[in-house]
Amino acid sequence: MGRFLTDLDVKRLPDKNGRKQWKLISPLIYESSTVGLIVVPTGFVTDFSSVPRLPFIYWIFGGHGDQEGVLHDFLYSKPHTTGNGMIVDRPLADKVLRGARYNCERVSLAEYENVTLGNLLNNLWAYFGAWCFWMAVRIGGWRYWEE
Repeated sequence: MGRFLTDLDVKRLPDKNGRKQWKLISPLIYESSTVGLIVVPTGFVTDFSSVPRLPFIYWIFGGHGDQEGVLHDFLYSKPHTTGNGMIVDRPLADKVLRGARYNCERVSLAEYENVTLGNLLNNLWAYFGAWCFWMAVRIGGWRYWEE
């Protein structure tokens, strides 16, 4: 897990071959408990999270995880570093995505006096969603990993 230290700041680029893409206007910085600080530089081009356009899957997961998608796209691109020199392999990049996805969706129960069933269910859903994102990139991500 970890936390984003900056907000996502992007500009949409003209569609290229029917694909929507965005460019970072300012760095996206993520502090990972797994690999330390990750700095996605200004100018990095991304398509966010590439969720398949299958009706049920896209309805549940589409349009979620933009920050996490940028982070993952960056780790999947050459030279596969965190921006601070640490080299990552594909399983580690996918693990960082899973942690970032969970952390962005979960409710910190330490912030509440009374833990509610709704908060617990939200965290269960966040956990499930993070593992679904992880499973999807483990199954289909090999096509996008740049050697």
